[in-house]
Amino acid sequence: MFEIYRSKQNLHHYVAIRQDDDRENPKGIRESQNLAFLTHVADDGAPRIAFDPEEAKSRIERDGFYAFAVTIEIREHAEG
Repeated sequence: MFEIYRSKQNLHHYVAIRQDDDRENPKGIRESQNLAFLTHVADDGAPRIAFDPEEAKSRIERDGFYAFAVTIEIREHAEG
Protein backbone atom coordinates (compact mmCIF):
# COMPACT_ATOMS: atom_id res chain seq x y z
CA MET A 1 0.00 0.00 0.00
CA PHE A 2 1.21 3.50 -0.85
CA GLU A 3 0.54 6.65 1.16
CA ILE A 4 0.05 9.75 -1.01
CA TYR A 5 0.82 13.23 0.33
CA ARG A 6 0.08 16.56 -1.36
CA SER A 7 2.16 19.70 -1.18
CA LYS A 8 0.54 22.56 0.71
CA GLN A 9 2.44 25.12 -1.39
CA ASN A 10 1.97 23.63 -4.87
CA LEU A 11 -1.24 21.66 -5.28
CA HIS A 12 0.15 19.93 -8.40
CA HIS A 13 2.96 18.24 -6.44
CA TYR A 14 2.58 14.90 -4.69
CA VAL A 15 4.80 12.42 -2.87
CA ALA A 16 4.23 8.69 -2.50
CA ILE A 17 5.79 6.46 0.15
CA ARG A 18 5.26 2.85 1.17
CA GLN A 19 2.88 2.47 4.11
CA ASP A 20 5.19 -0.01 5.85
CA ASP A 21 8.43 1.96 5.26
CA ASP A 22 9.98 3.37 8.43
CA ARG A 23 13.24 4.71 6.97
CA GLU A 24 14.24 8.35 7.53
CA ASN A 25 12.87 9.82 4.27
CA PRO A 26 9.36 8.38 4.71
CA LYS A 27 9.37 9.47 8.37
CA GLY A 28 10.32 12.98 7.27
CA ILE A 29 7.52 13.06 4.72
CA ARG A 30 4.94 11.94 7.28
CA GLU A 31 6.12 14.64 9.70
CA SER A 32 6.55 17.41 7.10
CA GLN A 33 4.75 20.69 7.72
CA ASN A 34 4.73 21.23 3.93
CA LEU A 35 2.81 18.05 3.03
CA ALA A 36 -0.69 16.84 3.89
CA PHE A 37 -1.84 13.22 3.76
CA LEU A 38 -4.24 12.73 0.85
CA THR A 39 -5.05 9.05 0.32
CA HIS A 40 -3.90 5.45 0.12
CA VAL A 41 -3.28 3.68 -3.20
CA ALA A 42 -3.24 -0.11 -3.42
CA ASP A 43 0.03 -1.77 -4.37
CA ASP A 44 -1.60 -4.05 -6.92
CA GLY A 45 0.37 -2.92 -9.98
CA ALA A 46 -2.74 -1.60 -11.72
CA PRO A 47 -2.09 1.61 -13.66
CA ARG A 48 -3.90 4.72 -12.49
CA ILE A 49 -4.29 8.20 -13.88
CA ALA A 50 -1.17 10.18 -12.92
CA PHE A 51 0.33 7.37 -10.81
CA ASP A 52 2.67 4.65 -12.05
CA PRO A 53 3.03 2.01 -9.32
CA GLU A 54 6.03 0.32 -10.94
CA GLU A 55 7.95 3.61 -11.22
CA ALA A 56 6.91 4.42 -7.65
CA LYS A 57 8.28 1.10 -6.37
CA SER A 58 11.60 1.68 -8.18
CA ARG A 59 12.04 5.24 -6.88
CA ILE A 60 10.94 4.35 -3.36
CA GLU A 61 13.44 1.49 -3.27
CA ARG A 62 16.18 3.89 -4.38
CA ASP A 63 15.20 7.11 -2.57
CA GLY A 64 12.62 6.20 0.06
CA PHE A 65 9.95 8.26 -1.73
CA TYR A 66 8.47 8.99 -5.17
CA ALA A 67 7.76 12.63 -6.04
CA PHE A 68 5.45 13.39 -8.97
CA ALA A 69 3.28 16.17 -10.34
CA VAL A 70 -0.31 16.13 -11.54
CA THR A 71 -1.89 18.89 -13.59
CA ILE A 72 -5.56 18.75 -14.42
CA GLU A 73 -6.80 20.89 -17.24
CA ILE A 74 -10.50 21.24 -17.95
CA ARG A 75 -11.19 20.90 -21.65
CA GLU A 76 -14.30 22.23 -23.24
CA HIS A 77 -15.83 20.37 -26.15
CA ALA A 78 -16.32 22.74 -29.06
CA GLU A 79 -19.03 21.97 -31.59
CA GLY A 80 -17.74 22.45 -35.06
